[in-house]
Amino acid sequence: MSEAQEINETQLRREGGIAILTINNVARRNALSPSVRQTLNGSLNELMTDKSCRAIILTGAGGTFCAGADVSGMKARQGTMDFLGRRRSVSDGTSATIRILASGPKPVVMAVEGAAFGAGFSLAIGGDYTVAADNSRLCAAQILRGLCPDGGLYYLLTARCGPGRAREIMLSGRVLGGVEAERHSIVHEVVAPGKTLEAAMVAAERFAAVPPLAFALTKSAMINSYHTLEACFRAEQDYQPVVGLSKDHKESVAAFLEKRKPVYTGE
Repeated sequence: MSEAQEINETQLRREGGIAILTINNVARRNALSPSVRQTLNGSLNELMTDKSCRAIILTGAGGTFCAGADVSGMKARQGTMDFLGRRRSVSDGTSATIRILASGPKPVVMAVEGAAFGAGFSLAIGGDYTVAADNSRLCAAQILRGLCPDGGLYYLLTARCGPGRAREIMLSGRVLGGVEAERHSIVHEVVAPGKTLEAAMVAAERFAAVPPLAFALTKSAMINSYHTLEACFRAEQDYQPVVGLSKDHKESVAAFLEKRKPVYTGE
């Protein structure tokens, strides 16, 4: 099959309020070619504004999560991009996807099987919860190609495992197995191969049960204000009045007093 005929896209299916997005570029181990990124970002943007979607699961087809950037296209780009072109490429590439995952209002759970290398590593830890198979392999591989980490990895990995461990992982380019990644708090849960999607669904349903507005604002606050205590206090002052006046808060109190399960609408 020629490059022009090859279909690189993501597959989307729904199970109730849970959307399951699967990167489907199996021939290239789910590498993030421009077409894959385009379809992935389009689907994510739509889901983030879809009120019927309460949580998103991201996984990869064919037993591989994501092998990272499409290396086959790197040689061609070497002779065509100047400094400014490469700068735009970084901004418009995986970083755009990570912005949606890390800052978007919906819960995002990753189901990682097989390799999560380079930009795939960023994807694997770019959401709110990561389930990994015990034989999965995670690697900040950019440095092995003479590049610096991208896709928000400086921030994402440091937030997960702390600056000392993040420094060692990014500067060495070594491969971490799923069990070690859990030990360093890089992933949240390790399961047997083939069981990640099942475990991710359990986690997604847990997040989906949380009031949507409170979840979205708490996620925003954690992304934007955890660096200093004063920024944290400002986020509390900005967000707490909003959720305190929301219908979901009133519904939560009413359901508690009436001893019933609350029904949240995100309002």
